[in-house]
Amino acid sequence: MDRICLKANAKINLGLDVIRKRPDGYHEVRMIMQTISLHDQVTIEKTDEPGIRLSTNLSFLPNDERNIAFKAAKRMQETFGLPGGVSIRIEKRIPVAAGMAGGSTNCAAVLLGMNSLYDLGLDLQALKDIGVKMGADVPYCIMGGTALSEGIGEILTTVPPMPMCHILVAKPPFSVSTKEVYEGLALDQLKEHPDIDGILGALEADDLCGVTKRLGNVL
Repeated sequence: MDRICLKANAKINLGLDVIRKRPDGYHEVRMIMQTISLHDQVTIEKTDEPGIRLSTNLSFLPNDERNIAFKAAKRMQETFGLPGGVSIRIEKRIPVAAGMAGGSTNCAAVLLGMNSLYDLGLDLQALKDIGVKMGADVPYCIMGGTALSEGIGEILTTVPPMPMCHILVAKPPFSVSTKEVYEGLALDQLKEHPDIDGILGALEADDLCGVTKRLGNVL
């Protein structure tokens, strides 16, 4: 196999709580994440010419090491000594800088795709271990589904799925940097926190209304 095409699904947060800020600057979170059908298309193709060539349908996105998908390909090449090069094409449909893991899911798709393309035989945990070094949401994007995420996002527990429903995603005409949002978060001033345990209970009971009435995000 010389070419593979993957769907890189977006995610939403059913609930996102920030527990504390760690000494290393990262924030510990407790959140429930859900894959949705909105996705980017990621095509990876082996090339005889060494190196990485990345292109997207959005002119303002970087096509070098500033792009996390590029970093993923480089990490796989260097770690496993892969021959030749790769060409990566990303058709973006997920809104950029919308908190929907657009970059992280592209990174996850590259890790999954190159694992298959080169028959590396890595299991999901091995791929997650590589992915977490590039972004806290990458391990979840590798796994997908409905999950409780803890730590900085790397501790994942599969939970009962969201009841089948239609979801309307509304993106305002401006972008927000996740890094800047977390840096501006004043934890000592938070008066309300989302009911993560309540959402988990509603998922266990397959109670859609119980989930939706508890949706929340401290950010």
